[in-house]
Amino acid sequence: MLHGVHTNTERTNKLNLEDAQTNIIAALVTVPTFLLSADNKTLNTPVPIRNYQDIADYAGVNLPDYTGYDTLDTIMTESEGATVYMINVFDEATHKTAVAEADMTVTNKKVVIDKYVKSLTSVKNGSTPIAESAYTVAYDDSGNTVITFTDNLSTVKIAYEYYDVTQVGSSDFVGAVDSDGIKSGSKAISDILALYGDDVNIIIAPVYSAIPAVRTALDNVAADLKARVYADAPLATRVNTAIQGRTSDNPTVDLRCVSPNVTICLPWVKRYNQHTDTVETKAPSAVAAGLRVYLNKTENVAKSLDNTVCKTVLGLEYPVEFILNKENTESNALNGAGITTFINYKGGYRIYGARNCAYPSESGIETFDSVIDTRNFIEKTIENSSFECVGSRLTKGFIDNVLDVINAKFNEWKNAENQIILGGNAWFDESRNPAQQLANGKVRISYKFCPPPVVEELEYSSYIDINIITQALTNAD
Repeated sequence: MLHGVHTNTERTNKLNLEDAQTNIIAALVTVPTFLLSADNKTLNTPVPIRNYQDIADYAGVNLPDYTGYDTLDTIMTESEGATVYMINVFDEATHKTAVAEADMTVTNKKVVIDKYVKSLTSVKNGSTPIAESAYTVAYDDSGNTVITFTDNLSTVKIAYEYYDVTQVGSSDFVGAVDSDGIKSGSKAISDILALYGDDVNIIIAPVYSAIPAVRTALDNVAADLKARVYADAPLATRVNTAIQGRTSDNPTVDLRCVSPNVTICLPWVKRYNQHTDTVETKAPSAVAAGLRVYLNKTENVAKSLDNTVCKTVLGLEYPVEFILNKENTESNALNGAGITTFINYKGGYRIYGARNCAYPSESGIETFDSVIDTRNFIEKTIENSSFECVGSRLTKGFIDNVLDVINAKFNEWKNAENQIILGGNAWFDESRNPAQQLANGKVRISYKFCPPPVVEELEYSSYIDINIITQALTNAD
């Protein structure tokens, strides 16, 4: 029993630093939606993919010309589990091609068209139309359309429209925002946070990121979100062409990019397609994205992708010369041009290269991929966790609390057991906070930090010391 007054007070800090997300991927892809149920068809809308069942539901099957299934399957395998927001840009209604009426041979009452036919415009026996009830249409596992007739016919005339993924272009991936605010392509990436509350930190568009306009669009989104882009070079781009493409004013292949948020990967890699039971040559960016998530989970953001074993790569588009102690090799030439490559080291394929696209136009620590990852992670952690501070009273206690919490986090991040920075600290700089600015509710907190650089070159000095002979003989029993 209480006869009096009682107060139970709990004090909480406004700033509570929770680590930013590091394993959220946005993947712009093409999906054969015509194979999916109506409930699972998507267009320019982010859909979360968290497991292999989601891949089957929303990406269909691994058709060679569509990027969705292969991209998602590769990420899931390389990462050993990730959250991927798939944005499909293939539109059944517009990405199609019409084929004029032509004679086709009927074999065993069947005509096989090596396309996924959207609609049959006309089916005739000579000049006489054949009723729809006199034939059936089905698709086989190879992506062919099989028309089976009830009557024995030798030839028919058929005109049709088929789903044509080659009609997908850079504008579909770049995307736009219409007058109603509806977003498409890369613009739809910004909807992920609003729809699902997840903060994207990796962006890819396998195959199509080799197009300069698409790569630039992804980079623009990455700059807004503090995310990383893994981009491809075009298929069949050889080493010298790629190197020239990084700096030439009139390149055969345009790989010009100086953004620290972008990493370009070359060559394409070979992966197994379980749908066709074949090994196919595929874009490498999905491998890089999956490995980045894997390293974030098993080590931390400060670990570079460099020299990491790939789980899905069974071969390369062409062999890349690599000799560990030789400077003048193709792998070093690519790395020297700011291109991440793949090597075969003792039978295992590894991603090889630590620099982003700011290199070689710039040099220094911020041209390492992991340094930018770490910077983005730290800045997003502090920014996102500071949301609750907006609207607080500006007092010395508030400022002291912010500094204490950030500095405590820096100490945690430089702990040797899971170190992502060599050191860092936050402070309140009076010279950057004049009275009039503070009176208007604007506060500036300064902080600095340094992630560990990457061991890119390890040099030993060795020599033969003949004095060891005397020591060995003298000390011999």
